[in-house]
Amino acid sequence: MVTGGYGTWHNCWRRERRYRRTRRAEDRRLWVDAARRRLCLNRAKYEEYWVGRLNQCGRSSSLLWRSLSPLLGRDRDVAGNTDHTADSFAEFFDKKVRDVRSATAGLPPPPISRTASSSLASFRPCTQTEVHRIIMQSPVKSCMLDPVPTFRVRESVDLLLPFLTTLMQDRLPASQKHAIVTPRLKRSGLDPTDIANFRPVSNLTFMSKVIERAAASQLNAYLSAIGLMPRHQ
Repeated sequence: MVTGGYGTWHNCWRRERRYRRTRRAEDRRLWVDAARRRLCLNRAKYEEYWVGRLNQCGRSSSLLWRSLSPLLGRDRDVAGNTDHTADSFAEFFDKKVRDVRSATAGLPPPPISRTASSSLASFRPCTQTEVHRIIMQSPVKSCMLDPVPTFRVRESVDLLLPFLTTLMQDRLPASQKHAIVTPRLKRSGLDPTDIANFRPVSNLTFMSKVIERAAASQLNAYLSAIGLMPRHQ
């Protein structure tokens, strides 16, 4: 741990005041040496802080990126005031999808070098135990479309579990097919007046993400069982 912060700062400040009073070359040299030690201390404390932050993340990539976002400037909202409207963003993003479909229309299907011996015709119904595990392991995040905050769902999960398990059967309910779409700059420093520098970020409802995790779990298990999951995926 880097120590001696206050003493180093105080000594630098004292040397500076002495030099400004005497204007002696020796006092100036002592002030410069103290300022260099202060700079090294600041750099060491900065490195110690970020090494500690990254060590706390362990092997969690989500926590790692969350810690790195302030360092990379990704958490700054630099969009400012622009002339873009919700309709202009909707038209721009919709046009990007239409352009991709137009560019790929009529192309032959990709070559298939390997097929599976079985197929995943449907997802099996989730048990209450599975739904409970997914809910409690999910991040406590909420969406404006959620009828109640996520932390309330977790607090009352035992009471709501039969209803939530029924909600996840058969098909995705229409109420869970909506999202709050927010335009974000693709990276910090881009020109916010150029609409092409934005990308859509969808904030989904909590239960839609729970259903997504349940489907992903069954899909990954199926792909792994029949050997279709890439080794380096």
